[in-house]
Amino acid sequence: MRDCFLFLIALLTVTVSNSQEIELPKDVLKSFIFIQDLSGKPALVTQKAVYRFENKWFKTSFKNILTKKDSAAIYSYAFKNKTYAPVTFDNHIHLVLNGGGIVLELSNNELKRIDNSVDQKNQLGGAIFTYNNQPYNYGGYGFWKFKDYTTYYDKSSGQWEYLVSKSKNTPLGRWKMLFQTIDNKLFVLGGRTSLKESGAKDALLNNYFIYDLKTNSFNNKGKFNPKIPIKSSNNNGFILEGKKAYAKQNELVIVDFLKEEINQISSKKLFKNLDDNYLVFESHDTLYYISSYERKRKLSKLAVSELLSFKTTTFPIAYKEKQTNIFWLILAVFLVVLISWLLDGLFRYKDFLKELILFDENTLYFRDRSAQITSNQYIAIQNLSAKGQLNSMELNEIICPKNKFTKSHLTLLRQKFIKELNSIFYELTKTQAVSIKEFKDPNDRRFLIYKSTQEVLKKPSFGAFLFKR
Repeated sequence: MRDCFLFLIALLTVTVSNSQEIELPKDVLKSFIFIQDLSGKPALVTQKAVYRFENKWFKTSFKNILTKKDSAAIYSYAFKNKTYAPVTFDNHIHLVLNGGGIVLELSNNELKRIDNSVDQKNQLGGAIFTYNNQPYNYGGYGFWKFKDYTTYYDKSSGQWEYLVSKSKNTPLGRWKMLFQTIDNKLFVLGGRTSLKESGAKDALLNNYFIYDLKTNSFNNKGKFNPKIPIKSSNNNGFILEGKKAYAKQNELVIVDFLKEEINQISSKKLFKNLDDNYLVFESHDTLYYISSYERKRKLSKLAVSELLSFKTTTFPIAYKEKQTNIFWLILAVFLVVLISWLLDGLFRYKDFLKELILFDENTLYFRDRSAQITSNQYIAIQNLSAKGQLNSMELNEIICPKNKFTKSHLTLLRQKFIKELNSIFYELTKTQAVSIKEFKDPNDRRFLIYKSTQEVLKKPSFGAFLFKR
């Protein structure tokens, strides 16, 4: 019983898996246009019949008798989605020839031509859309030039007419752009064109804009984010939950023009074997597309709910140029000034140390030389630096704080102390000119005083030197 249950589960799994790919009708050759019919179902349009899928394929042969003009139009061009763009107006599906001109109508199981135009070949790769129940075509390429205008199909005359823009400045002509109509506005992003200033041919454009179909005016939105994953497309895309979407194998890019963001969904399981020569569309929460593998085409489908399981990355459309914050600008200037001041101070500090005799608690400094001193020598030098002189009583206190010795012995100690200190000065400066000398105190001849022949300064720290200067 258990084995039987597992077999049923396996069989169901295979059935579900196989149901994602549906064989095309055997009599459908390579030349067909993949469309979504008025009921939302997948359909294949050939030059002689339409095949609608409702759990299985139903074929309806066209019963109309074509005029010579209609026959020539229908049979002169291969029936492919690259050749014809399906649009709906007047409650019928129409096929608009890529480049402008021929318009075919599919109605009452008939395929007939309704225009009085010619194969214009003037707006190849243009943005074909409907507005107010009327087909339009913006941009495109033809006769060695990218177009920057919009044409519309005049149903009363069967001709394509030029829509006059009221804007003084119009965007560069382009083809293969991303676009969507929302209410009375046409949103256009990117596309390709030739740039005269650089000589680039079929170069990517980096701007997007809105064309108001009511006022016939352009609103330039500036540059777009260079990191967005799509900037042009070879097909018109499709509508997915109110947003424009572009599919390719392993990827779906959804453009939300109102929120100005793009969502990129990526997975190796996404749109397996997609043939991007045909459109993709959504119907009843299912995506339908044509897959191609080993030269065999099939109708494939993917549940919209499955998209939630795939990795999604969001990109803002708008390109925000880095604006220099005034605070950071002031800070940068301050740092440059500070560093320059510190470097200048460092060089001045080094020069200052070289030209003077300096000292700290343990060392005497002169130019690039130094000499060690004792704590008593440091105290004596510190007093000389601060007061300019020392008297014998002060020097006695430094040498022998408790004053245990006789006057004559203290005199010897002072002489020895001064001699040793002068010896250090000589070793440091290499000259007898710098020394500590003994003099009679002019105010009291009974006492001696000691003075340095050259100023000896306490070595300042780098910071103290900077701010003192």
